[in-house]
Amino acid sequence: MKKLLLIALLALSCTSCATIIGGTKKKVVFDGDVKAPVTMVVDGRPYRNVVLPYKVNVKRGFSASEVRITVDGYEPVTFWVGKDFNPWALLNLADPVGWIIDLATGAVTRPAMTHYWVDFSPQK
Repeated sequence: MKKLLLIALLALSCTSCATIIGGTKKKVVFDGDVKAPVTMVVDGRPYRNVVLPYKVNVKRGFSASEVRITVDGYEPVTFWVGKDFNPWALLNLADPVGWIIDLATGAVTRPAMTHYWVDFSPQK
């Protein structure tokens, strides 16, 4: 009986581990070969007049996050931040409630990389 109670308590303590430990956003650094202030749009949210390197909270979730960076005198750059599986979700073990919460919040994923380097091309 004590073992069953211990297992039940352990399962409940691991509910939605990825959401609790990692949250629903992850900081990602964007860097590049320009020193001038840039305008970034990440997941539809603008960041104006920021200097690279710059940290941005990127949403977790199943779809890639679109990043667009513009700077005067250079061609605009658009790319996607892909997502990978977040191993913290494995701590849910066989707890369906934890999996449901982590799936609903997108916490079962994380950005594929946490640092991106952008090469800018001068405008012609």
